Amino acid sequence: MLIAQISDCHIVEHGDVMADRVDSSIGLRRAVARLNALGDDLDLVIATGDLVNDGRAEQYDRLAELLAPLAAPLLAIPGNHDDRTELRARFDLPDGSPEEPIDHVVELDAVRLVCLDTTIPGRHDGGLSATQLAWLDRVLGADPHRRTVIVQHHPPFPSGIDSMDRYQLDGAAHEAQVVARHPAVAAILAGHYHRPITCGFGGTAAFCLPSTAAQLADRLGPGPTTYVDEAPALALHVIDDSDGTVAPVQTHLLQLTDATSWVPSWADAS
Repeated sequence: MLIAQISDCHIVEHGDVMADRVDSSIGLRRAVARLNALGDDLDLVIATGDLVNDGRAEQYDRLAELLAPLAAPLLAIPGNHDDRTELRARFDLPDGSPEEPIDHVVELDAVRLVCLDTTIPGRHDGGLSATQLAWLDRVLGADPHRRTVIVQHHPPFPSGIDSMDRYQLDGAAHEAQVVARHPAVAAILAGHYHRPITCGFGGTAAFCLPSTAAQLADRLGPGPTTYVDEAPALALHVIDDSDGTVAPVQTHLLQLTDATSWVPSWADAS
């Protein structure tokens, strides 16, 4: 099974820019084109939050235009820049009030996706309540041998970038305890940090994806929020269940740039 991940698209209205200078539509257009080129090999696209920049309806209108050509089904996860009401209205998500997290389960042939809403309305940091973590524990325990991937916006680990770690996930330590009780969790997929970061977590691996819009500078420690002119990116996650074991998820990070490929003279072209 092949699952793609995009994150932190930060789509703005027509003619506007994100972070003073970025046309965030460019990276998302490239992502959609790259994903469509995969054809029937691609089973699902997961968007791990911050689909738009300010949660406004006009921004979701623009997002819908940009995603319209996408051939594969898309699963949207809330981010701190998103609006739960707009997400519920525009994507196939469980109903609920604006105060209710959009937590749910998506069952696929090769994997169970547990979708956690780590957002706190009106804030940029994230949190998982005791109620949410108890729900996660019950879901994982109900079918303990089912290969599972948890998807959420806020990574369950600090980035080391002080300007972002002000907005990290409260409850991550308790999430680690829950995950550690369930060895069938093959990976945790997140966004938020606008950097490619992988971290061991609760006996599995947690992966943070760069943005399709703009990347944060890898300036560890203190300093202002600083963006860097790096390429937008997406990830491809390969889930192999051919032997029936809970094998690790294999992740390929793809930068969305124009690139030339070639086969050197000494390579086997067959």
